[in-house]
Amino acid sequence: MGRRIFYFLFFIFSGLGFSQTSEEGGSLSELQKKYSDDHAVYLSEKEHVVINTKGNDFEIYSDVNWEILYLSDKGRAYGDQNIQFSEFSEIQNIKAFSYIPKNGDTEKLKKTKVTEFKTEDVYDGSYFFHDNKQIAFRFPGSESGTKINLAYREVIKKPQFLGSTFLMNYLPTLKSEYSISYPSNVDVYYKLFNADKIEIKQTKVEKGGVTTITWKVENQDAYESSFGAPNLRYYTPHIVTYIGEMRLKDTTITVLPNLDGLYNWYYSLIKDLNLKEDSVLKSITLDLVKDLKGKDEKAREIFNWVQDNIKYVAFEDGMGGFIPRSAASVCRKRYGDCKDMASIITEMMKYAGIEANITWIGSDDLPYDYTEIATPIVDNHMIASYRNESDEVVILDAVGSYTPYGYPTEFIQGKQALISKGEGRYELFRVPVVNKEQNVEYDFVSMKLLGTKLVGSGKIEAEGYQKFNYVYRLANMNNEEDQRNYIESYLEKGNNKFRVDESSFIGLKNRDTSLTINYKFNLDDYSKTVEDETYINLNLDRDYKNSKLDIEERKGIARQFKHKMDLRYEVEFELPEGFELAFVPNDAEFKGNDFGFKITYEKKEGKIVLKKNIYVDTLLIEEPQFEEWNSMIKKLKKAYKEVIIIKRK
Repeated sequence: MGRRIFYFLFFIFSGLGFSQTSEEGGSLSELQKKYSDDHAVYLSEKEHVVINTKGNDFEIYSDVNWEILYLSDKGRAYGDQNIQFSEFSEIQNIKAFSYIPKNGDTEKLKKTKVTEFKTEDVYDGSYFFHDNKQIAFRFPGSESGTKINLAYREVIKKPQFLGSTFLMNYLPTLKSEYSISYPSNVDVYYKLFNADKIEIKQTKVEKGGVTTITWKVENQDAYESSFGAPNLRYYTPHIVTYIGEMRLKDTTITVLPNLDGLYNWYYSLIKDLNLKEDSVLKSITLDLVKDLKGKDEKAREIFNWVQDNIKYVAFEDGMGGFIPRSAASVCRKRYGDCKDMASIITEMMKYAGIEANITWIGSDDLPYDYTEIATPIVDNHMIASYRNESDEVVILDAVGSYTPYGYPTEFIQGKQALISKGEGRYELFRVPVVNKEQNVEYDFVSMKLLGTKLVGSGKIEAEGYQKFNYVYRLANMNNEEDQRNYIESYLEKGNNKFRVDESSFIGLKNRDTSLTINYKFNLDDYSKTVEDETYINLNLDRDYKNSKLDIEERKGIARQFKHKMDLRYEVEFELPEGFELAFVPNDAEFKGNDFGFKITYEKKEGKIVLKKNIYVDTLLIEEPQFEEWNSMIKKLKKAYKEVIIIKRK
C-alpha cells in the first residue's frame, strides 16, 4: 500500500528497558558461558507509552530505554544504531552512552557520551519515494564488557498508530517490559498474539484516575527464523495496543473502537476521491469498451489496460501512503502505487457503467483478520474489486503486471479483504487460495545418449503462479541470450554441466494463456559405465531433495509456500542401438494429506519413460505435519537415487 502499517519495524526490537548492571543477570563470564553463540545480550529493554488529555487536547508519546552488553569484541556490530521516524512521529531527548572497561577491567567502566547524531533519509529500494528518515549514530567502545545505553522519547502524532511491540528480540534478553498508561476518559484495548509461547507477567494498576497495564518477560533467547518461515508475526509473541475513543472536554474523538470505526476512518480518507469527472480518462474508457457488451468483458479490458499502461511505482509519503491519488492524475502521469491503481480502475469501471469498489487488504506477511483486530496493522495493500455477472467478487490487483484477470496476486491469497460500499457500508470477503490444479507446470524431456553425454529437447508448459515465476524474470530481459542463460541456470538438470543450446518462448506476454518454453540441451558426464553396464538416473530434476525440516531447530515455525502447486515431469529416454534394459527401478509413491509425489517407470518399444508428479496442496505446513513432510522427503530422496541400467544385447 506504499505505507507503514505500524511505525518502525525495528522499534519493536529496540524499544524498551530499564537500567541494569550485568551482575543482576549474572557476571560477564557467566553470560558469556550461557550465551556462547551470541556476541551481545540485552540486559534490559523497556517501552512505556503514555496517553495524556487536557481540555480538548491530547498527547501520546513513548519513552524508550535499552541497554546492551557486548559479550565479545564482535558485539561492536551493535554499536551502529539508528532511530527511524516519519511524518507520523517525532524523536526527542536522545541520550546515548557507552560504558567502556578501563584498561580491560570490566569492573571499572568509563561513561562516554555519544555526541554525533546524523539525520538522513532511509534508503529502501522497494520504494520510488518515501518519507522515512532516521537519526544515525555510533556508540564508542568495542571490547567485551562494554555496555551501551539508549533512551529517547517518540511523540506519536496520529492516535491510530500505537503500533505493536514484540516480546522477543534478535538478541537474548534478560528483562523486557512494555507498558501503557492512560486516563479514564480514554479507552485502550490490546490483543496478544502467540503469547502461549513464553511466560508473560501482566499487571494492571489504577492510580489517580490513570490506568497502567504492564507486560514483563525475562530470560528470553533470541528469536529464530528458519528456511521457508513465514513473517515473524506468525510465530513470535507480540502485543498490539490501540485506542477506542478519547472523550475530551467538548468533543469525543472516535479512533478505532471496532471494525466500524476502522472502516469509517478509512472511508474518510477516500470519500472525496474522484468527485470530478475526467474527460480524457472517460474517453479512453469508452473507446476501450465500445464494442463489448458483457460486464466481465469490459472489466477484463479495463484491467488489462491499466496493467499495460500504468507503471507500478511504490510511494510512502505521510498520509499519501493511505490516500489514493485521483484517477485523472494517475492517467496523466502513467504511474502510481497500489492505491492509485485501485483509484483509476474503479473510476474507469464507473465510466463503463460498472460498480467497482476500493478494497483494503493485507499481504501474506500479516497474519491478521479484520474480524480479529480492527487496526491499520491488518492491511498494507489496496486493490479494486467488483461483482461479476455471476454475482461473485472478482479481485482486480494491477500491481501484478502479468497477473491475468480473475487471479489474485500471489501474496493476498487467503487474506480477508475490506470492501468499501459507501459511507458506513462495507463488505468482508475472503480471497480464495488458487487451487494447485491451476498452478501446473509440465516438463517433458526427450533425450538419448551420445557417448557419456545426454542430448535432447525439452518442453515446459506452465500455468498460473508457476507461469508467473518465469514471466516476471524473462519478460524484462533484453535479449535472447539473457533468457537462455536464465533458463539454463533455473533448470540445471542432472548436474552443473547442463547446457541449453537453444530456447524459445510462446505466450510470454500473453496473460490469458499458458507459457510454453521449448529448449534443446546437452548434459555431459552424466552416465556411468562399469564393464558392460551403463547407469543413468532419469531423475534429472530433484526438486525438494534438500527440503527436510529440522524439527528441533525450527521450534514449531511453519514452512510457508507462496502458492499451491502441481509439478509434472516426463522423461523419455531412447535406448542406444544394440542396447537393452537390464534394470528398471520400482515405482515410488507418497500420499499425504496436503502433499505427496508419485514416480513411475514405463517400458516402451526402444524407450523407457519416467513420469513424476509432486504436489503441495497447502500454503503452510504446520508443526503437526512436520514428521509427515519429512517422511515424504526421505522417500523422495531414496527414489531420486534410483537408476536404470542398460547393457549391450
